[in-house]
Formats: sequence, structure tokens, C-alpha cells
Amino acid sequence: MATATRTVEEVLRDGGFTRFHRKVVLITGFAWTFVAFEIILIGLALPVFGPEVGVGDSVTFGVVTSATLLGSFVGSILLGRYSDRHGRRTAFQVGILWYAVFTAITAASWDVPSLFAFRALAGVGLGALLVIDPSLLSEYLPPQSRGRFMVLLDFFWPVGFLLAIVLSYVFLVAYPGNWRLLFVVAAFPAFMAYLFRRTVPESAYYLARQGRLEEAADVLSRVTGRPVAPGEIAREQAVPRAPLIALFRGALARRSTVTVVVWIALNFSYYGLFLWLPNILAVFESVNLYVLLTISAVAQFPGYLTSMVLVEKIGRKRTLSVFLILGGVSGLIFATAQDAVTLVASLILVSFFNLGAWGAVYPYTSELFPTQYRATGFGLAEGVGKITAILAPVAFGLLLASSGHVLAPLVLIALFMGAGGLILAGIGPETKGEAFV
Repeated sequence: MATATRTVEEVLRDGGFTRFHRKVVLITGFAWTFVAFEIILIGLALPVFGPEVGVGDSVTFGVVTSATLLGSFVGSILLGRYSDRHGRRTAFQVGILWYAVFTAITAASWDVPSLFAFRALAGVGLGALLVIDPSLLSEYLPPQSRGRFMVLLDFFWPVGFLLAIVLSYVFLVAYPGNWRLLFVVAAFPAFMAYLFRRTVPESAYYLARQGRLEEAADVLSRVTGRPVAPGEIAREQAVPRAPLIALFRGALARRSTVTVVVWIALNFSYYGLFLWLPNILAVFESVNLYVLLTISAVAQFPGYLTSMVLVEKIGRKRTLSVFLILGGVSGLIFATAQDAVTLVASLILVSFFNLGAWGAVYPYTSELFPTQYRATGFGLAEGVGKITAILAPVAFGLLLASSGHVLAPLVLIALFMGAGGLILAGIGPETKGEAFV
């Protein structure tokens, strides 16, 4: 008779990467595409249809573009906690369906408050995806494959960026006046993702923590393609979260400070820049706006790939600090570009380095904290990041309104990136190959 001596982690390790994992990677990646798509879409579409619903100044533009991010902050907290208590699968499905419904309803917006409300409500669903998708994927993958396939998930982000560009061009430029139809069409693939998600079972980790060992064994049999008996699965023990204040005591204080600085720099620069990018690039009438946007999206792929290689070659800290510093330098060049060649070259570089920095920040953050503090450390990073993301487009709009030119907010974004990289280089520890002390 089998004895309960194997953990879920050990069963997944022995089972290796299977056909089931390929399906789950594609399903979560498909949904991740629409997280990026949804966040970027409003920045592309609002300059066109904004005046129709009353968006007539830069401050209102910044507030409306931040609505989705505000909703995602709420959704990540509420549905993230729900998934911890009641399982990943239901929240996994509800998140994408919620997003699909309110994205479609956005088409009915008639003024600024209604548009803000519908975008914020759609963001609640996105917030669920932002925390639940990576959690669920990580809990299916075998430990020997987890790192690279979790990194692969972020490759779907620029795919969503490109999709937003294509659909915006079709409904706003090729066939103008169809912004309401754009949001209806944008909801349809998300609804299809919801249907695909119904084939994904509950997390075996969650089931084992609840003592539902028969169900956990059944899921593990599906995942590994091998029979797993309930009697051989040990009940999982939940890892308690450390209090937040503990992160700022002793040796952890420096690591927590670095975490806050880096996540503020990345979120302010990404969401401040890319949600305003169509407005910024529209000034340069000599180059087609959608060509420039496509160039920016395509440049993100090699940036991320280069970062993936360098974090193993030269280390996490060095890669992240170099990408942030060079992102700041290229951001300054972009802010002061006076001709098309400089504009395109600096746009490529700032896109390359910004997304490349995102590729390094996740493994670096995870290694900054020991096991008992890791969940709290990531919670700190995500919380600081989301608040900064909400404020970034609003700050851009306020600075644009007060200065009357994009130069001031663009310089501020570049300074955030560069300063984040310099502070990291000065006080951040290297984590590659080193145990926490």
C-alpha cells in the first residue's frame, strides 16, 4: 500500500514537462496577451474617440487611462485572496469572463464618468489575471522547468501590444469611426479564453493543502500522464506570510529598499511612457504613427530575450541596473529627438531596455528574499508597482498640462529609469549564485 511520502512538488518533478503543460502554457499565455492588450488599448484608442465622450485635456486623459490600472489593483487584492482561500480555478475563470463583459460594455460609454467606470470594472478582471495566472501556471509546472516557462509567459506581453496596435489601426484608421465596435471585438477573444480555461483543473497544491487528496491525485495523474494514488500524496502545509514590517528590519532593510526603488522606476517609466506613446509620437507627422508603434512593440522582444541571457551570464543586479541606466539615457535622447532618425533609434532603444529590465526584475526580486519572506517581498513589490502604475499616466498628464510640452514628462520618466539603475548599482546586492545571508 502506498504511503503519503511524496509532496506535490516531488510528483511534478518526477513527471517532467508533459503535453498538459504545453496546453496550460498556451492558455495562460493567451490570457496574458489580453492583459497587455487591454492596458495598452485605451492609450491607442482614446486620442481618437476621447473628444466624443468629453476627454478634452491631458489631465482627463491621464485619469481615464489609469482607470484600468486602478481596477486591476482592486481585482488583484480581492480575487487574489479569494483564490488563496477558495481555489485558483474559479477565480481563473471569473477574471477573464469579468474582463470580457466589461470590455464589451465599454462600447456603451457616453461620457467621462461612464468610460472611467467601465474601464475600472474591466480592470478588476485584469487584476485577477495578473496574480492568478502566474500562480496557477507555477503550481502546474515541474520545478526543473518552472523558471524558463514562467519567463516565457512575459513574452506574450508584447504580443498583446502588437494586437492592440493592429486592431486599433483597423477600427480607428482603416475603417474610422468604429471605436465602439473595437471594444466589442476586443471582448470576443477574451471570451474564447474563458471557454479554454474551463478545461484547466484546480491546482493540486491547493487541493492538497485542503486535504482533498483524492482530487489532488486525480489532477496530478492528468498533469503527469501517470497514475497517482491518493495514498501516496502528503498533505501540503500552507507557508505563513511574514509581517510587512519585518522586511525593513536588519539585513532585509537594504533589500526591501532596493525592491521599492526598482519597482517604482520600472512601473513609472513603463506606464507613464507607453500609455501616452500615441500622443507623443503623433507630434512627428513625418513618420506614420502606427509604424512607430509597431517598431516599439517589436523592439521589446529582443530586449526581453537579451535580458534572459544576461541574467545568467553577468548576474541579476548588473543586468537590471545596466538596462535601467541605458533605458534612462535612451529615454533622454527620445525626449529631445528633433528628427525622424533620432526618434526611431531612441524609441527602439528605450523599448528594448525597458522591457529587458522587466525580464530581469522578476528573478532578482524572487532571490532577494529568503523563503519565509518571499511571498511578503513579492507582495511589497506588486503593491508598490501597482500604485506607481496608477499614478504614472496621471502625473504625465498633470506635467504636460502645466508645461505645455511632452519634454518635461518624458525627461522625468527618463530620470526615474536612470536613477533607479544608479541606486540599484550602488546599494543592491547580487543574488546570482549566492545564498541569502
